[in-house]
Amino acid sequence: MSEAVTFWEAVKHICEKDARFKPEAYGFVMESLEFTIQGLDKRRHISATELLHGLSQHAKNKYGLLAHTVLADWGIQTGKDVGKIVYHLVEAGQLTKQAEDRYEDFEQDFDFEKILERDYFK
Repeated sequence: MSEAVTFWEAVKHICEKDARFKPEAYGFVMESLEFTIQGLDKRRHISATELLHGLSQHAKNKYGLLAHTVLADWGIQTGKDVGKIVYHLVEAGQLTKQAEDRYEDFEQDFDFEKILERDYFK
């Protein structure tokens, strides 16, 4: 019988194999996932685009004008970075994906610097 791995234990193992992102990045993606789902009329699976927009809004709400600086410090610069974090969590059994979900869905022109700094007041 194997013990269930906690979220932070899984993140520790992920970061030992791939130190590209700080542990805080994984926690923030999970927070942002819940933030995005909470904004829906009813709980459901969300798309990569919805997560990216939700993460941006959550970062603005939580960190204000420092949002881009905080995300960049954790290693999050692009939508692809968020996708890598999501898929690391899927591989670690902390998230599930649907058959139609693809990593490539995160490979969009999603500029966190522009969204979180230059477009902050929009």
